Amino acid sequence: MPQLDTMTFFSQFFWLCFFFLGFYLTLVKYFLPKMSRILKVRSLRMNTTTQQGGIHSDIQKENQDLKKTRDDFLSQAFKESRNFANQTVSNTNEWVSKILADHNKNQFQEMNKVFLQSIAELSVSQAFAQNNLKTVISPTSLKASQQGGKKKGNSSEKIFTFHVCESLRS
Repeated sequence: MPQLDTMTFFSQFFWLCFFFLGFYLTLVKYFLPKMSRILKVRSLRMNTTTQQGGIHSDIQKENQDLKKTRDDFLSQAFKESRNFANQTVSNTNEWVSKILADHNKNQFQEMNKVFLQSIAELSVSQAFAQNNLKTVISPTSLKASQQGGKKKGNSSEKIFTFHVCESLRS
C-alpha cells in the first residue's frame, strides 16, 4: 500500500503535524479571543436590556417592524408583477391583432379574390352549359321530354344532359 510506505510516511506525518499545530496556534492566538470578546459583549448587552425594561418588548417591536416592512415590500412586488403581467398580456393581444389584420390584408385578400373569380367562372360556365343544352335540344323534344318526364321520370333527360356536359368539358 503506497499510503503506508516507510520511506515517505515520516515526512508526511511531520508536515501534517507542522500544519495542524500552526493552524491550532493561529486559532488560539487570534480568532478565539475575538470570538470570546463578541460573546462577552452580547451577554453584557442582554443583561443590560433585561434590566432596563425587558428584552421581549424590544424584540417583539423589532419583529413587528420587520414583518410590516416585509409585508409592504411583498405587496408592492406583487402589485408590480401583476401590473407587468397585465401589461404584457395586453401588449401581446395588440401585437397578435395587428399581425392578424396585416395577414388578412395581405394573404387572405388575394385568396378571396381568387376564390371569387373561380366561383364566378363556375357559375358562368354552368350558365353557358345550360344555354347550350337548350339550343342543342329542339323545343319539341324538350317539351316532350318534360311531359314524358312528368309521367315516366327524368332518367333519359338526365343521361342526355350528362353526356352533353361531358362533351362540353372535354
